[in-house]
Amino acid sequence: MTGTEIYKRTDVYESTARSIRLHAPEWKLLLAYDGQRSMAEVALSAEVSFAHALPLTQKFLDQGWIEEQPITLEQYLKRTGAPNVAAIGSVVPSAVVLHEPQPEGATPPISTTTAPAAAPAAKPPRGAMRLGAVVDYITSLTGNVSLGQLLVYRVFLRVPPELLQAEDIVSVHLVNDTSLIRTESLQQAIANAVNEVTKRALPDGVFAPA
Repeated sequence: MTGTEIYKRTDVYESTARSIRLHAPEWKLLLAYDGQRSMAEVALSAEVSFAHALPLTQKFLDQGWIEEQPITLEQYLKRTGAPNVAAIGSVVPSAVVLHEPQPEGATPPISTTTAPAAAPAAKPPRGAMRLGAVVDYITSLTGNVSLGQLLVYRVFLRVPPELLQAEDIVSVHLVNDTSLIRTESLQQAIANAVNEVTKRALPDGVFAPA
C-alpha cells in the first residue's frame, strides 16, 4: 500500500455490518472509506496515523469489508500531480555534451604548470534541526498536501524509534511542529531517511543558526 489507493465498502460489509465488532477509532476509519478519497486522505480525516491505518486497512481487506476502487487516468494524474503525457506528448531532452570533440588532427594543449589543489571549504557550524522545517520540506516535494503528508509518514517510519524516544518525540506534527533535534545521531538518521525515500538531501535551511 502506498496511501494513494482508493477503497470503498463492499456488499459483504453491508450484509454483515450489524454483526461487526470494532473499537470506535476502527469504525471511524472503516466508515470513512467512501470510494472517493485516497487512503492517505481517509486516514487524515479519521484522525488515524498512517502507520496505524495500514494494518487496519489490511484487516478490512482481509475481512472483505472494503475493496479497491479503480480510478481513471485523469483521476490518477490529478491526485499525483503528474503531467498528462498523452496530452502533451513525450519530449526527449537534447543531449548534454560533456566534452566537445577536438577537430581532426588538432593536438590538445599540454599544460606545463600544475594548479594548486583548492582547499575544501569549511562547513559553517549548524544548530539544532528544526523538525517543522523538515516536515515542510518533505511536504513541498510533492506539490500535493495529502501526498506530502503521506511522504512524511514514509520518511519517519524509517527513523529508529529509540532515537526519537531519546529526544522525547512521540509524534510528528504535520503543521507547525516546534520540536528541535539536537543529537547528531538523530539528525543523521532523519537525513538518511529523507534521502532514502525522496532521493534528496536535506537543505541547510532546516537547521537553526548555531
